[in-house]
Amino acid sequence: MQKRTREAGHPARAWGGPSTIGSFLGVRVVVLSNLVKFLFPPLFFSSMPKRAIGFSYPSGREGKLIGAALVAATGVVSFLMVKTVGIPGLALAAWLTGGTAGLIIYGSTRERVAFVKQYCQYCRLRPLIEEHEAMHLSGVASEEVVWTEARRKYSYASLGLADDPKICTFCPIAKKLRDH
Repeated sequence: MQKRTREAGHPARAWGGPSTIGSFLGVRVVVLSNLVKFLFPPLFFSSMPKRAIGFSYPSGREGKLIGAALVAATGVVSFLMVKTVGIPGLALAAWLTGGTAGLIIYGSTRERVAFVKQYCQYCRLRPLIEEHEAMHLSGVASEEVVWTEARRKYSYASLGLADDPKICTFCPIAKKLRDH
């Protein structure tokens, strides 16, 4: 029996929780909480723009290459920091970039991972955000191609976005569909 969240009315996606982590189209979707941003500092900077509501790291060969390069860079910086600052420098370098390198490699070898902002957690447009990120993670790099596909399936009117006060005024989904 599937649990339903009160806020959104859709099945909870994973582990019975209110959609903090879920899987959609073969992509693990993680809500970008403050804890996640603390554990992976580059996600904090990626999430700073208000309109960046969903994002992911490259996957596949590109992700493996970027992840390996980041691991190597983390190793070099850690070594240099140990020489000058000591163990705290090593810990700092590992925290700032090492975890993200591991996350990129994990997303390239095990399970693709995408992130959505906390305020989008219960939004009724969250499946569109997840679908958008799943397309990127499956190899479609171009934003224009992804949005062309989205416009074929959805429209501003068919989703009833004009009359919905719960949709954020800065939502890029509503804006892109309205401006088309």
